[in-house]
Amino acid sequence: MELVQKQKSPFLNQIAKQVEKTKEKDLEKELQQEKINSEVKSTAIFLAMFMAAVLGRVALQWVPSVEPIIPIAILAGLLFGAKEGFSLGFFAYVVSNFFVWGLQGPWTLFQALGAGIPAAGAGLIGKVKQVSKKDFIIMSVAGTIFFEILMNLFGSLFFYGLFLGALSLPIYFLTSLPFSLAHIAANAGFAGLFSKYLKLKNKVTDDEIKVLSVSRHDAGSNTTVRLYKFK
Repeated sequence: MELVQKQKSPFLNQIAKQVEKTKEKDLEKELQQEKINSEVKSTAIFLAMFMAAVLGRVALQWVPSVEPIIPIAILAGLLFGAKEGFSLGFFAYVVSNFFVWGLQGPWTLFQALGAGIPAAGAGLIGKVKQVSKKDFIIMSVAGTIFFEILMNLFGSLFFYGLFLGALSLPIYFLTSLPFSLAHIAANAGFAGLFSKYLKLKNKVTDDEIKVLSVSRHDAGSNTTVRLYKFK
């Protein structure tokens, strides 16, 4: 009887290893599919936000200083990260300028940077802080102020030259103040309206999957095991 058990043992061990490998492969396939589904979902949300930013600006171009790009870009930064937030803010202005009054020009770069930089900053803050509705509104207001300062500096220096532009900066800022205040107020309103989508941050983060590779030594042979950990 002992001899029979010794003869069967290697065979049974081989069967057990095959079953274990099959389970690992099935788990790997399932989690890889889950990761793909998560990435598709995140991409769809990002593209929807990008289209909302572009179409929102185009639709509201006849309302002075009312355009939702900066709050949406900041929201993208909070949901997806600094790089995605910057990309949305930057390219939303580049694309929308093909369809609005004024079209493309040297100002496009400064508009794009004026929206992209605050969104990137929001993405960095979102990595270390749980952002509330109030925080989101403050970020949108601060981002719009940055945008207005950048555009006023560009406008004064571009249209009047370096010397006269520097001298006329106070007048330029003063004459553009009503439009700047309207832009700030509008974006504060947009931020309050869009703040309900901050809850998507947890959804996007929870769906991410991190794959860790670990080596296991078994009976003198090396076996690679994949461990899956949900963030």
